Amino acid sequence: MTLSESAKKGKAAASGAALFCGAGAVLSLLTLNIPLAVIGFWAANGIKKGNFASRNIGVLLRVADIPFMLIIWFAVKTAGAPELLNTIIIAVMAVAALIDILSLIVLMNKDLKQYLREMSGAESGKDD
Repeated sequence: MTLSESAKKGKAAASGAALFCGAGAVLSLLTLNIPLAVIGFWAANGIKKGNFASRNIGVLLRVADIPFMLIIWFAVKTAGAPELLNTIIIAVMAVAALIDILSLIVLMNKDLKQYLREMSGAESGKDD
C-alpha cells in the first residue's frame, strides 16, 4: 500500500500521538483511574496501528482527564491533606495537563488524520 505524502508525515506523528496517549494512561494509573488507563493503552496501540477510532477515543480521554484531575485535587484539598501532598498533587497535575494538551495538539494534526484515514480505508478495502 502506498501512502500519500501527507500520510507519510502523519505516520511519524502517529508514533508521537501513541507515546503521549501511553504517557497519559500511565498518569491515569497514578491516580488509580484503572478504566481510563486501560482504555488509554488500547487507544495508544490502536493509533500506532492506524485505527481512526482510537484517535477519537484518545481525544475524548485527554479531554475527560482534565476535569477528573480537578475533582481529585478538590477531594484532596477538602480532605485536609498536608501541604506537601497538596504540592505534589499540583505538580503531578501540571505535568498531566501538559501531556494532555500536547497530546491533543498532536492528535489534531491534519497529517495524522490523513494517515489514519488512509489506513482505515485500506483495512475496509481488505474486507471486500
